[in-house]
Amino acid sequence: MTDRGATSETILSLVAARGGEFSARNLATAAHRVAKMSRGRNRDVQRDRRVMAFAGACRRRIQEFDTQALANTAWAFATARIEAPELFDAIAGAASSRLGGFNPQEIANTAWAFATARIQAPELFAAIASTASSRLGEFNPQELANTAWAFATARIEAPELFAAIAGAASSRLGEFGPQGLANTAWAFATARIEAPELFAAIAVAASTRLGEFNPQNLANTAWAFATARIEAPELFAAIAGAASSRLGEFDPQNLANTTWAFATARIEAPELFAAIAGAASTRLGEFNPQNLANTAWAFATARIEAPELFAAIVDAASSRLGEFNPQNLANTAWAFATAQIEAPELFAAIAGVALLRLDEFNPQNLANTVWAFATARIEAPHLFAAIAGAASSRLGEFNPQDLANTAWAFATARIEAPELFAAIAGAASSRLGEFGPQNLANTTWAFATARIEAPELFAAIASTASSRLGEFNPQNLANTAWAFATVRIEAPELFAAIAGAASTRLGEFNPQNLANTAWAFATARIEAPELFDAIAGAASSRLCGFNPQEIANTAWAFATARIQAPDLFAAIAGAASSRLGEFGPQNLANTTWAFATARIEASELFAAIASTASSRLGEFNPQELANTAWAFATARIEAPELFAAIAGAASSRLGEFNPQNLANTTWAFATARIEAPELFAAIASTASSRLGEFNPQDLANTAWAFATARIEAPELFAAIAGAASSRLCGFNPQNLANTAWAFATARIEAPELFAAIVDAASSRLGEFNPQNLANTAWAFATARVEAPQLFAEIAGAAPWRLEEFNPQNLANTAWAFATARIEAPHLFAAIAGAASSRLGEFNPQELANTAWAFATARIEAPHLFAAIAGAASSRLGEFNPQDLANTAWAFATAGIEAPQLFAAIAGAVPSRLGEFNPQGLANTAWAFATAGIEAPQLFAAIANVAPSRLGEFNPQGLANTAWAFATAGIEAPQLFSAIADAVSLRLAEFNPQELANTAWAFACVDWKKDSEFFAELASIAVTHLDALDYRELSQLHLASLHFHLEWPDLHRNFPLSKHQQMLQEAYQRQDPSPSQLQRDVATALDRIGWTHVFEHVTEEGFARSKSTGHTTT
Repeated sequence: MTDRGATSETILSLVAARGGEFSARNLATAAHRVAKMSRGRNRDVQRDRRVMAFAGACRRRIQEFDTQALANTAWAFATARIEAPELFDAIAGAASSRLGGFNPQEIANTAWAFATARIQAPELFAAIASTASSRLGEFNPQELANTAWAFATARIEAPELFAAIAGAASSRLGEFGPQGLANTAWAFATARIEAPELFAAIAVAASTRLGEFNPQNLANTAWAFATARIEAPELFAAIAGAASSRLGEFDPQNLANTTWAFATARIEAPELFAAIAGAASTRLGEFNPQNLANTAWAFATARIEAPELFAAIVDAASSRLGEFNPQNLANTAWAFATAQIEAPELFAAIAGVALLRLDEFNPQNLANTVWAFATARIEAPHLFAAIAGAASSRLGEFNPQDLANTAWAFATARIEAPELFAAIAGAASSRLGEFGPQNLANTTWAFATARIEAPELFAAIASTASSRLGEFNPQNLANTAWAFATVRIEAPELFAAIAGAASTRLGEFNPQNLANTAWAFATARIEAPELFDAIAGAASSRLCGFNPQEIANTAWAFATARIQAPDLFAAIAGAASSRLGEFGPQNLANTTWAFATARIEASELFAAIASTASSRLGEFNPQELANTAWAFATARIEAPELFAAIAGAASSRLGEFNPQNLANTTWAFATARIEAPELFAAIASTASSRLGEFNPQDLANTAWAFATARIEAPELFAAIAGAASSRLCGFNPQNLANTAWAFATARIEAPELFAAIVDAASSRLGEFNPQNLANTAWAFATARVEAPQLFAEIAGAAPWRLEEFNPQNLANTAWAFATARIEAPHLFAAIAGAASSRLGEFNPQELANTAWAFATARIEAPHLFAAIAGAASSRLGEFNPQDLANTAWAFATAGIEAPQLFAAIAGAVPSRLGEFNPQGLANTAWAFATAGIEAPQLFAAIANVAPSRLGEFNPQGLANTAWAFATAGIEAPQLFSAIADAVSLRLAEFNPQELANTAWAFACVDWKKDSEFFAELASIAVTHLDALDYRELSQLHLASLHFHLEWPDLHRNFPLSKHQQMLQEAYQRQDPSPSQLQRDVATALDRIGWTHVFEHVTEEGFARSKSTGHTTT
């Protein structure tokens, strides 16, 4: 056995032939020689049948082996990679009881051999640990390193031994060779032994000697420090420098382990990674599956862009995926997803292989695989379904991150998996204390994104998270708030805590975090003014970093939360205007909605959005079309081209619109005063059959819009009336008021609906705001619907709240009660008091309507009228014709002397009479005549304008005009002639009072032109005598006298002649009603001291003004 020329072949032959004669020492020596001589030819030795016979011979004589023989034999068979489990068991048995006699090298080599041979021998290792711990001072560096390496490789837990090795090694590291340093670090890292002092010492010792390290030593050292989470930036920098120039010597595992280590340790080494990418790309055929997967994982983790390397990995891996274990498959998918490398064929192949082997996947593999496919946006429904099935029954094995990532992946991939989510909710709820902040945030995000209702889980997360928000990073805070807002979970304490945690850290928030946080608090209706103020400050200066969606969402959030942030909105307007080409339809729509809702004037932004949106409306969904229209209407921005484009885009797609979209679109076009009859007709047709889907506000807004736009849609209104009547209990006060207003404005008779509104509104008037009260009263008055109880309740509710009423509310309420002939003196008195001091805020129509209402209702309010006169006189240039006419009419009707106001009206009217409608012309003349105001130029102008338009006058207008000119003593023969012609054609339409007034007027102006005209008047009037009071009968008396004087020969046949006695008696009862001429004469008589009596009636029935000098009669 001492022949130096012997080979492993000759030794095996000798042992086979004469092994029985060998001593134990000879056998051990032979084994040692075979192991040394067969290096590089282990496979040949392993296949030689004589080896197993040799092992059997050793095993049979094992009790004769001394300590060196035992150690050397174990070392030999382990070195030669010969599988001889029975022999190793025999060595373990023999050695365990004799370890006290082993020297350090024998102890170390025995441990090394059993670890290398993968032989489980826990009792032996326990004995070695016990023996070695007390003798480490005798071990040399290699023996210390090998012992540590052996226990780590064998997965033997021996914390006391490792602690002793750490102590023994730390002071002697200068004696360790490169492999000893590397192996020691590797062993402690593999065994998960915390030894920071030892690692620190190794880092120092190794850093200056890396030139002596071979590639495996370099790779293992890096791997060890990364695995042990030891920060050693100088060491890693030195390894990067030493390795970069020697990568050609690295084998695939060294390359893979080195990249893995630097990625795991978060060490930036771009030059090293670039060099490894170059070195590895051409050698990937030599990489085993784990090397391929780890290399991809490392480059992805380190965020190193290496497209050529990833492409090469795709080629190398795709045909070998059958060799990949589950972790390799999962890590490869994770790496490509994280690196954002598009590799659909690779993902498809991974999906195919994984489907067949999911039962081999551990929880992390399952979670990482779905995470990767979701992140890479790879559609793999069969894989997701299979993973859902595989995971659901194993969630108890999942750690918190696996649970959170699995939920996140299914939510991101939009895969419906209700059973899986329910199982995750159950598994997570009881373990939330183990979840890290990101796990908590991702879980809530996932359930919210997937629209999974899990109130118990959210409640538990809210409770758990509230006390730990200091650990949350900005994204965790933002995502948690977003999730709770999205699923509509009320968690005020959590939101309050998030507001507190976020406010002081907004400088760390990125644009998405800022936008999402604002969005969440706005959506959840959480009042957090300090947080919003802080977000406004943080965002304003950073908007250039916001993407379009973040800009739009931020604006939306502040508008929704009703937070005034003019500086932020101004900054958003500036940032958005130049980037609208990047905005998607939703971003454009939400931005306009936000600025409109917040009442922010941004005309340039709206103009830019109008221009941008008009050509892209084909990309807008129905809600975006509706919201855009709503926003421009609300902001009062004129954009006719945009509205025309919206009308065109919407008309053909109304079937896709939901009820709110339909209602908002009609509201917008009505509010913006855009004529779009085809669109309204299409909406009417679409909506009529779907009103059952409309909520109360949709119904009310639709009716309001059609009424405002003056669109005749009787079928739609009838359908709305039917749909609304039975659902009014769900209407809020504004809905009730707007619905009534709409039907009144559209002149739609809907008595059942109005009756139902009365019932619904009466008990809820305390909830009505001033405009609701005013509009409701206005609607019932306009629609001529009798509702005395409702008016009485409004009259009772309104006075106490008049200080909240704006001018329009005050004016409309008064107008409504006057129009409806409802006596409400206390209400009118309260309105008079409230309005008098605020008339400067009233617009012309409100001034005119208020005056009209008090006059119509016969309410004496001299102070109010005086104030109106003062307010109106200087503003008549703003009054439209109806306002002018109604104001004059009101003051005349109320008997209020306001000469300056009338003078101002008289000056303002003549130049604008072409704008007056017939009623305005007649009422103006009537007012000035009734008030006894001399205005010859005004009357002359009316006389000039009216004749050509008398065909438009109604009977009352004709009668009042004639009456006014007669009363005022204005000679206007052409006007009266034209009135006579117009009256003759329409006598059948005149009511008794109009007949009497007309007859009286023509008599007063001494009409002589046509007896037949008087005869026609009389023939109609005589049939209505019973309907006339004594004043009107008196007027007919004067007409009859006039006929008698002018056409005495015809008087006998005059229809009124037979009733002369009755007419005269009525005439004698009336108070004098002198004409203007009579008043002028009386004034002259007064000046000279002559007394007089107006219209003294003679026996013949004539009335004369009579004077007897200085004697009064």
